[in-house]
Amino acid sequence: MEQKSSRLVLRLFGPRRDQVTQVLRAAADQGCPGLNLLMKNGEYAVCVTARANTAEEAAAICRRWRDYFEGRFGDAVFCVGEESLAEVAVTELVEAGRLFVAADAATGRLLDAALAGCEMAGSVYDFGTQSYAHPRRGAKVTPNRRLVKKYPNCPVQPAATRAHAALRVSGADWAVAYSPSNDTHPAFVLVCGEKYAWVCPLPPEGEEQALAVGWLLDMLRRMARGKGMEPFVERFRLGGPAPKLELPGQALAGLAAPAPAAKAAPPVPREPAPAAAPVNTIPPEKAAAPEKAAAPAKTDPAPAFTGKAPRAGSGAADRLGPDEQLTSAAQLLFDDDAPLPTEEPARRPAGPHWGRLIGCILLVAAIAGGVALWLWQGGKLPGGGSVLGDVGYGTADYDTAARDYLLAQQAKNAGVAAYLALPSLDGALVWSADGAAGGGEPGTVSAAEDELPRFTGSDTLGQSQSNVIVRCPASSMEQLSQLAQEDVLKANSGFTLYTAGGDYRYKVLAVYEWDPAETGESAFDLYGLQDLSNYEDYLTFVLGAKARSLYEMPADVQDGDAFVTLVADSPASGGRMLVITGRQLRANEAAILFGNQVQPAEQPLMPMAVYESEGLSAPSLTTLSQYWLNWYITGGATSSDVQEQAGMPTEDRPLSEVGGGEAVEPSASPAPDASASPEPSPSPSPSASPSASATPGPSATPAPSASAAPTPTPAPTPAPTPEPTPTPAPSSGTITVTMNGVRQEMDLAECLAMIARNEMGANAPIEAYKAQMVAAHSWILSQGGAPSVSGLEPSETIRAAAREVANQILTYNGSVAFTPYFASAAFGTNSSQEVWGGARPYLVNVDSPYDKDYASNWQNTRVYYASEVAARAQERLGVDLYAYNSDPNTWFGDIVKNSSGYVTSMRLGTATISGRDLRENVLNNVNGKTLRSAAFDIVYDAGADAFSITTYGYGHGCGMSQMGAWGYAANGWGYADILAHYYPGTTLVTQ
Repeated sequence: MEQKSSRLVLRLFGPRRDQVTQVLRAAADQGCPGLNLLMKNGEYAVCVTARANTAEEAAAICRRWRDYFEGRFGDAVFCVGEESLAEVAVTELVEAGRLFVAADAATGRLLDAALAGCEMAGSVYDFGTQSYAHPRRGAKVTPNRRLVKKYPNCPVQPAATRAHAALRVSGADWAVAYSPSNDTHPAFVLVCGEKYAWVCPLPPEGEEQALAVGWLLDMLRRMARGKGMEPFVERFRLGGPAPKLELPGQALAGLAAPAPAAKAAPPVPREPAPAAAPVNTIPPEKAAAPEKAAAPAKTDPAPAFTGKAPRAGSGAADRLGPDEQLTSAAQLLFDDDAPLPTEEPARRPAGPHWGRLIGCILLVAAIAGGVALWLWQGGKLPGGGSVLGDVGYGTADYDTAARDYLLAQQAKNAGVAAYLALPSLDGALVWSADGAAGGGEPGTVSAAEDELPRFTGSDTLGQSQSNVIVRCPASSMEQLSQLAQEDVLKANSGFTLYTAGGDYRYKVLAVYEWDPAETGESAFDLYGLQDLSNYEDYLTFVLGAKARSLYEMPADVQDGDAFVTLVADSPASGGRMLVITGRQLRANEAAILFGNQVQPAEQPLMPMAVYESEGLSAPSLTTLSQYWLNWYITGGATSSDVQEQAGMPTEDRPLSEVGGGEAVEPSASPAPDASASPEPSPSPSPSASPSASATPGPSATPAPSASAAPTPTPAPTPAPTPEPTPTPAPSSGTITVTMNGVRQEMDLAECLAMIARNEMGANAPIEAYKAQMVAAHSWILSQGGAPSVSGLEPSETIRAAAREVANQILTYNGSVAFTPYFASAAFGTNSSQEVWGGARPYLVNVDSPYDKDYASNWQNTRVYYASEVAARAQERLGVDLYAYNSDPNTWFGDIVKNSSGYVTSMRLGTATISGRDLRENVLNNVNGKTLRSAAFDIVYDAGADAFSITTYGYGHGCGMSQMGAWGYAANGWGYADILAHYYPGTTLVTQ
């Protein structure tokens, strides 16, 4: 009977060559039929040809091997079939509704040629017409001179800031750039979003321009689908330092290596198989488990526009074309010329069954003995699992395996003091301060043993107000230095020390660079801050660590806490160290880690050598110290929290008490009409809830009216404003506030600039800064006295904006308007009646459509165990929920929301409360968890006996949304228009 055949072509881009060949080697060993590999300029085509008695059986074989390869190559697979990478990228962008532009003509020429043959390219790519080649906007597509000057030796900054300028003038989602190699840096490509950029260095081998096009298209394809990037593609925040262009050695260089014209070798001979089970049909699921896929990259959505039709150009870039004959091209069928990890195993002659059986028994015995010997002699226990089975960090099985491993090592060597474990990084044994290895004399530590992780002083683990330091040299814990990377830190935001006396768990409080040789006012005596029983030392340590942290960590601090600090070798040069400080879990505190809440810090204090080497001015140490002291005293309260606690005045303060009243002429900015607002996103459907009582029906959250804000065609936004040179300015007067916990009379413009820098970050649009300043000024005056505010040292750009509006405030009917503000809105804003119980005509529900796109972590989920909810309901409301009903699914009900999605009324057991009550009273700070807003949905999981509460937005929701203001400003609105929208009916006047 003639056999039928089926053919599979799987196309990849991005993985290392050794990874690809290793996977194919394993597949060949498992019987993958007709396996071929084609490579060209970073792209791979994996070919499988299966034969069976019927076409259906042959197709089924191909499907199984397709699943096998997709499971191992993950996001690197861009298509199955004959589509080119350019066609796939365009299709993905079209389906995602995303648009990109080129940052300059050189990049544009490469993309024009690559996309000229794609029919839909004009709907996702402008071919330069709306960016660098536009007759007016093109002049604005230039690098940011301030950032280029700030980072003079960085080749990435000019490309990134030029791309950001192209993105802003065009209104696209992403802008891309290609920078050729030169004497100072390798070639690289870059994709820029609104807040972040992704950069990928190109290997020196291969056809550079073809590689550049391929990597740009692949990065765009992945971003359009929310897929993970390859490990060597690094993300950084615009305005901050860019990563160094370091090539990952031969592994990456292999991507560009041209495929040798090798003659196809015959498949490995195999024994005949019965017809019912044709040869080469071993199910892929029996193979090794697939590698762990990378985390999805976060993209920055922005309003899209329609591109122009593509113009004619030269031929497509040199990539694998769909019309190429793969079987006649340079094929690598694992012949002698192919650079593979191991040699092809020779076919063994068939032997007696008993010989193979005895061999298997001996092999199993050898493996078992080797594992036992490995455990006894100090093999590493992986951070993500255990040698005793497939167990993970944080589980009881993992704890047992770690303790057993530690005890085995301590029985062999008394110098072993602990085992350090992290969720996904390799763990390591930790030695006592004077413990010697290999049977050496206690108290005598050799130079080689100094490379072991060890405690540097007395063991005071768990002791209140103590800081135990563990030195972790790179030679023994190289992976620890990776915690400077955001993605790695998110996956490892806690660690555990296992000791003979117990287990100590920690949440990472701060990650920072430390220079042991630094002297003067900025020096941080880390090793001198181990005994923190003196309260001044305790505060010095806590505030010093927080001020220096590269990331904002979701871990709070209280008096009496205990700490462990890991001191690792920093990836940076100059003798600096990377320090990871962990705060020990308190009694009854849940061990849940909130790594997804880790965010880059806005203004970390770096070693002075960093500022000196880059020619930058260090921030004010006094301002930073006061800021973090206030953070500690207030328990990390936000401005929204402070405003909620301060409350709304009974009546507005008469303007006559503060002076002024002349109306401000509006600036020449676009009028705030509905066309500038995108269609608001509806509230997530509550249909996912298993119980109507736990989450209201669709009618409980009316979607904001689409007629109020039709789909926009936003105006192009200006390029980033260059940093102005400081110039003397006339005084704008003074104002009395409690800034960072210190009551003081400040220069008004400086005060407002510090507040705006703290509230809006370092890179907000100028008009958003101005709106924030006027709102803050008005709120301060409406409170009277010296209200509490927080501030950070501003840039000259922010100071210049403050001087322009320092004397302007909002009024209503001759009184100073009460102008609260908050981080981000749900689906619109709250009224003052819904937050404070008192009505103000200018504090009503208004649309805020940009928050979802511009705010980070706009949607956030907290998990509360039923026992936690019941305990708080009993404590705060006097309601016994278990007496009310033994089924927690009935505890929440009768939820009513306003038009903006905020819960105005709900039932918890027998009590009727508001969403604000639940957020601020009942579930406030439960084991470190607090709801971010009173706009939420609730779902009960009976299996976990827990409630998942998903919130939308951040803050009290009344007045001006800061992220909403950012969105409006980015789309052409002036500060007066933004203020008029969020505080309708108010008048902008000069004080």
